[in-house]
Amino acid sequence: MLGTIRTVIASAPVLLALAALGWGGNTIAARLAVNELSPMFLVSARWLIVASIVLTLYHRQILKTLYDLRRRWLWLVLMGFGLSGFNIMFYLAAYSTSAINLGLIQSTIPAVIMAMGLIVLRTPVTLLQLTGLIVAMSGAMVVISKGSLAVIISLTFNHGDLIMIIGCCCYAGYTLGLTRRPPLDSIVMMGILAIFALIASLPFTMAEIVMGGFVFTGGESWLILLYVAIVPSFLSQVWFMIGVDKIGSSKAGMFTNLVPVFSALLGVSILKETLGFYHLLSLGLVFTGLYIAQRR
Repeated sequence: MLGTIRTVIASAPVLLALAALGWGGNTIAARLAVNELSPMFLVSARWLIVASIVLTLYHRQILKTLYDLRRRWLWLVLMGFGLSGFNIMFYLAAYSTSAINLGLIQSTIPAVIMAMGLIVLRTPVTLLQLTGLIVAMSGAMVVISKGSLAVIISLTFNHGDLIMIIGCCCYAGYTLGLTRRPPLDSIVMMGILAIFALIASLPFTMAEIVMGGFVFTGGESWLILLYVAIVPSFLSQVWFMIGVDKIGSSKAGMFTNLVPVFSALLGVSILKETLGFYHLLSLGLVFTGLYIAQRR
């Protein structure tokens, strides 16, 4: 019985769902961080904490691995930009577009991963995967639009949406890059990627400080920062990395459709937002789409 439970917990769907749950919590943390933490500082600080923790525990392995990967530094730099790029573009886009647009564009990440995988890596796409993708994306759109077709029809797009599309491409590229990662321990690999993600985010944080946008109030800011660093930035990334190893980038990427659904459900339970029928409908559609896509 215990062995069965361990097998289920270690399975790709469970790990990827847990990763999405952690990222859903990141949305709540971002809302709580308003006027507490400036966005670019939050991005850099989260990766600084992750890198510091892993370096403290695995400094010898990481230093040795960095030397062994000296011929793959371009790959590491690109992975760092992919990892930090999504959050940076997300925060930048938020200044000039609506939350609904952000959510809808973010829900296209699985499709971008699938398309980039087909073009770049020649990864085949099955009819079941495509069907599952459409159903899961429909579920994500239901929760983002609050079940209203009028909301979708009335959408307008601007340069902020273009920035968000670039962010989605960053994370799609990162996800595909994971399929080319060396056979290393996931935690050690995450520590190395966190170092390069930190380096990629520093110019944006410096610009934020120079422009007078730096904010850190202390108190609750520390709790928000620690959560963002430990759960969505570390645990969720490690779980996602393992999930990609197990079932591939296209199928793993589809689990990001759970993020807006979990964000909404966590908003109901933590921020006391209203639970609507569309929340349950979207959850059912996303899980149905994931089930279809995972079938052989």
